[in-house]
Order: sequence, then structure tokens, then C-alpha cells
Amino acid sequence: MEANCGYCGVPAKLKCAGCQQVYYCNPDHQKKHWKAKHKHECVKPYELTKSDEIGRHFVATKTIEKDTILFSENPLVIGPKWNLADYEQRSTVVPCVGCFTDCPLGQFYCEFCRWPACKPDCPGLGNSNLHGLECGVLRFGRPPNPGDDPEMFFDYYRYDALLVLKCLALQIRNADLFDQLINLESHYNARKNSRYYADTDERVVSYLFRNFLDPLQKLERKEGKVVLKMCDRKTLHMIGGILEVNAMIIPLSNGREICGLYPMGCLLEHNCMPNSFYTFDCSKGMKLTFKAGRDIQKGEHITTTYTHSLWGTQLRREHLKTNKYFACKCSRCSDPTEFGTFLSALRCMGIENEPCGGFQLPINPLAEDSDWKCNRCPVQITHDQVNFLMSKIGEEVDDVMSRKSSVKEFENLIHKLQNFLHPNHFHLQTLKHSLIQMYGRFPGHRLSELSDEILRTKLKMCHEMLTIIEVLDPESFRLSLYASVILLEQHAALIELHKRQNSLTASNVKDALSEALQSLVRAKNILRNEMGTLQGKKLMEQIESALENVKAQSGTK
Repeated sequence: MEANCGYCGVPAKLKCAGCQQVYYCNPDHQKKHWKAKHKHECVKPYELTKSDEIGRHFVATKTIEKDTILFSENPLVIGPKWNLADYEQRSTVVPCVGCFTDCPLGQFYCEFCRWPACKPDCPGLGNSNLHGLECGVLRFGRPPNPGDDPEMFFDYYRYDALLVLKCLALQIRNADLFDQLINLESHYNARKNSRYYADTDERVVSYLFRNFLDPLQKLERKEGKVVLKMCDRKTLHMIGGILEVNAMIIPLSNGREICGLYPMGCLLEHNCMPNSFYTFDCSKGMKLTFKAGRDIQKGEHITTTYTHSLWGTQLRREHLKTNKYFACKCSRCSDPTEFGTFLSALRCMGIENEPCGGFQLPINPLAEDSDWKCNRCPVQITHDQVNFLMSKIGEEVDDVMSRKSSVKEFENLIHKLQNFLHPNHFHLQTLKHSLIQMYGRFPGHRLSELSDEILRTKLKMCHEMLTIIEVLDPESFRLSLYASVILLEQHAALIELHKRQNSLTASNVKDALSEALQSLVRAKNILRNEMGTLQGKKLMEQIESALENVKAQSGTK
């Protein structure tokens, strides 16, 4: 569509992302009109409402078109992930406290608090939104000396506690923002007797008091001044709960991940089949932008997802209950077959070990202790039996995925698990997604070295995985990286397989190249929102290179 610019009146095509009603001829006129008038008139296509069951949430007040920007906002606070794995905490390559780029532990430091930095003059060191936020408190610590036991460095520089300290220190810089933060949901009472509370108490709360807050409070008492008005163990635990429930993972362009708290972003309701998605702009202070992933109808809740789209129902619901403190009842969770994908289904062993060809599904997928029943014969199995089987299978999958396993080990485990799981089961999808990449890339399994049978197997797995994705993420905004990898591998299998079939007619060869080209074009299209991540950029480079090669072979411009 084209209308007249709301600022100067000339023909324009750029539309206001908020109200979708006013057009502009260029971004500069949009900014000027916003400041002069439109910010007071712009009406968002949704409203914030509240219910007893789900609390605060957004509801569309009119139809919202796909890719519409719903809102953008800056974080209240950003910092290192507050739940680091042990190997991350014990790494000698750490994030700079000023800008989060990788830097060697022990090379450069902030001159005031002695925490590692990428260089002595890193701009982030003095930035009040970055390291400047917590530097004054960190100065009360006593960092280890260069010749001390290396363990002392890991014990002292606990990056997983920095984000809590940043949140606490926010009250010094901006009391209003701190009030906004501390009023976010923490589920303090629910966490108090959990293992998460105990872990946070030792890993974060005790550590911060022992190294920094006790010395600060000692000086406060001596000087008769209060720097941190709210600074007790309960406050730190509340912040820990707020981060656990609300913090969002931000993937940086260097491959590292950090965390951020966003006041509007954390209000969006969860759904395992969401209608919106978000991106981060690392060049603009980690600004968060939410977009409509598909057309959203008037009256629909605007939703995102707090879990992985390719996890099975039981795993998703357990994660949400444990970490987000609610039980999901969305349409996907309510359907035992997960919209016909059978992503969680188990193979039925039948009566007296005579398989019936059916699959075991939960009788009531919304009940944690539900028994399972075959969809073909009368056999039922208990919740405990399912849990035991899934626990054992999960351990085997994690073991193979966590080490440098061979192609043969992946093949053997897939063959074994197919006796117990539906071919579409999420554990098998995890293994197959890795295997299709190993076919063609591992020594002894390069594309030219693969048998025709293995190439066809690779192609078959790609088709099967894409079929599942088309059901669970039909608009390709949640599983774009995952799907793009499959499409890239599908193209490679197609090209190699048809290279070998000399008997193909020119028409069939052209069809094969056309299918490979379509795979790459689709992969490139769905990657458009992943350009802020290192993985997305590298994958795009591979896809564009492959596109050039296929176009050259097919004579396409």
C-alpha cells in the first residue's frame, strides 16, 4: 500500500509499526513526526489486561499482520548469565566486564575493582549501564594476586553472581528502575524450600556478602551513611527469583550468551505454539524487539514461548513448572499426539512382547501422573514406567551428544531407540539432526564417500524433520536455525545423489537442481531474523556460497 507521509504529505510506503495507520516517506520524517505529535496519538494494536488464572497479559485489539513490530524496549539491566555451567565458571577465557567480549583471565583489568577486561580503556568500564553500575561495590573486594593458587581466581571471579549484584546496584543509579525491577514476579515463597534457593544462597548470596557487601555495610555503619537501602539476604534471593523467572538469554555476535531483564518482554504469556518472536539488537544496547510471527486475530492473546519447541510435552511442562512456576495448558500440551507429530510417543510392546504396531500416549497429558495407553491395543503402562524409560534413554542421548561420538555410535543408538520410541520422538530428532550433519562432513563420511543408500537415508531424515517443523513452526520463526541446517544438508544430499545418476535425463537433473535451489532459498529467507547471532551469520555464509554454486550449475541468475 501507499499513502501520504504524515509529516510532509508526499507519497509514502513506510508504515508506523505501532498503530499501522500513519505512513512516512523516510525514517527521518517518522522520527520528527513522532516527537512533534504522533507519540501522543499512536495506539498500539493490543492492550494489557489481567486475569486470575494467568495474571497480566497482552490481548490484540485488532488484527495484527505478520512481521509487525509489536514493541521495542531497552533492558533494565544486562550482564553475564546467572546460571553458568561448571565448565563456563572455570574457564580461563572470561567475558570482559565492560563489553562482554572474550578476554584471558589475568591479562587486563578494570583499574578500580580489578575485574578482568578486554583492555584497560574499554568504553564499557565507565558506562553506567554496564560495568559502571556495579564497579563501586566490587571495589570492596580483595582480588587474588598473580602468583596465588588458580583456584582462588575461580572462587573470587564468580561471573554467575554479577547479574544479581548489577540488579542490586541499580538502586544507586536509578531508584525508579530498581522499584520496577524488584516488583517483578520472584515466586519467593515457592522457591524458599527448593534446591534452587539453596543453590542461590551459596553460589550467589553468601558469595556477594562475604566478598563485597559485608565490607560495604561495615563502612556504611562507620560513616553513618547508607548506599544500598535494600541490601539483605531476602532482597538478593528475590532478585535471584526474578532472574530465574524473567531473565532472557541474549546471544551475542561473538557466540557468547548474556542475560537481560526486560519489563515488557517478561509480561508476555507463554504458549508452546506462540504467535510472536523476539530479536536483540547488539548495536543498540541490547534493545529487544518483539514481532508478530504470524497474523494475529483480534481478541487473541499475544504469546511467546519459554521452552524449546522440539521438546516433548512432559519435558516442556516440567521445565515450565520448575523454572517458571506454572502448568502449561495450551492446545499442544492438551493434545496427546502434539498435533499428529507424535513427538513424545513410545512404541507399544504389545501383549506378551508381541508388538501390535501401535504407540503409547498419555491418557491425560495435562496430568503429571497420567498413565499411558496404546492407540491400537488395550495395553497400558504406568507413569513411573514411562519416567524410568525416559530417564534411561535421556542419559544415553546426553552421553552421545556431549562427547566426540562417532557416526557409528549415533547410528547404533538411533537403531536401538527406534525399538522403544515413535520414529518422530524428540530424542530421535535430536540424534538425527546431528547425524545428517555428520554425513558429509566427518572423515570417512564425506559426501563423495557415502553410499547411495546412506545419501538416501540422509535425504529421508531431512524430509521427515522438515515435515515435523512445518507442523510445530509453520511460519518458521521459532526453529529457523534448526530448519536452515536441515535445508542446507538436504540441498547437499540432493546435489551429490544426482551427480552420480548419469542415466538421469536433462529434465530430471534440472528438477534436482531446482529442488536444491528451493531448499537454499527457503533457508536464506527464514534466517533473516537470526543475523544478530554468530551461528546465524556463519550459516548464512554457507547458504549463500551454496546458492552461488547451484545457480552456476543450473544457469540461474
